[in-house]
Amino acid sequence: MDYSRSIRAYRETDLQTMGKEKLIVLLYQKMIEHFDAAADSAADDRPEMARRLGLAQRIVTELQGALDHSVGGEIADNLAAIYGYVFHEILQMQLDQEPAHAMNCRQVLEPLLEAWRAISPGAGNRELRHRHAPGTEPALEEHASQAPDVAPGESLVSISA
Repeated sequence: MDYSRSIRAYRETDLQTMGKEKLIVLLYQKMIEHFDAAADSAADDRPEMARRLGLAQRIVTELQGALDHSVGGEIADNLAAIYGYVFHEILQMQLDQEPAHAMNCRQVLEPLLEAWRAISPGAGNRELRHRHAPGTEPALEEHASQAPDVAPGESLVSISA
């Protein structure tokens, strides 16, 4: 029996069926993990540092591309600015190999990770269903528009698996 193939299939199914909020939490966790590893390897293992920064860069690019500014409004704009900053810090660390850039990214992303963890599972989907229900106005609920519309895809599965 091929256990590694079974585990891989389970992971892919799990990622494809989980809620958007949980997927974003996993992506943030993975990105922070890559920044920590890049900072640890900056002094003595440049190829590993570059590999980890490349993986973090792929995640932040996916997150930035998933933002829906028409739904998220100012929150989406603010997240885009944060993702732009993180992307810039990745490029700077690739150039000067200073671990401080990875730590800057970690400091910016940790509060966002905690905020995403606080969002109840399915909150984004419930809000979208409510917005699209006939005869309803957009809700003014506390968590409205906090979850960017992320469509799970091959690239997200491969990055976080």
